[in-house]
Amino acid sequence: MNIPFYKKMLSFIVPVNIEETIGNNMTVLMMQLYCNQYVLGTPRAIYSFGKRYSPFRKTFSGIKSELKNVNSFLLIGTGLGSALKILQDQYAVFPNTILVDNDEDVLAFSIKYMNLNTHRNVEWKCSDAVQYLTMNKQKFDLIGIDIFNDLVQPNFVTTDSFLALCSQTLQANGICIFNMILENDNKIVEIETQLKQHFIQVKFIIDKVNTYFICSI
Repeated sequence: MNIPFYKKMLSFIVPVNIEETIGNNMTVLMMQLYCNQYVLGTPRAIYSFGKRYSPFRKTFSGIKSELKNVNSFLLIGTGLGSALKILQDQYAVFPNTILVDNDEDVLAFSIKYMNLNTHRNVEWKCSDAVQYLTMNKQKFDLIGIDIFNDLVQPNFVTTDSFLALCSQTLQANGICIFNMILENDNKIVEIETQLKQHFIQVKFIIDKVNTYFICSI
């Protein structure tokens, strides 16, 4: 997608609106350019921020040595696919990838703006997260779980049944990253304890209102 030079320069001062639509949850989805990075969000939440998207920029920096062994990647809650863009541009890792989201408009923005399929090994799938994991037979080296409706995380993300599906979908020595918004420190400890029932190792990073869990088997 070619953006005029003046808009790129203006984006370093203020977000530049590109287009918007109504998502399948009747939420306004806004495509913007900010600091020359594509941003997808709603009036209240940011779903993707190009290569600056903190949930994966910060977690990937902590697993640099493991990333070189990632040949397959599953991202559930695609946004624009910032996680894959970071892998490709910052780490030169081009895994066979499936990007899953339940909103066709979100997937359309990812395809249109992010230029993720240069190696012809990326698929976009419109599906409910639980349904996809239940039907899926493939295992992945890396999984990203980044599921939100605005600032609200669906309750199923922290259920044992869903966490078990995520663990079962990992290859041996695989890594699963969860982006969550939890209300307090007690809830963080509770979720950490719960994750340890499904993963061998669990680490977390607190980043303002978000908590990122890095889990491995």
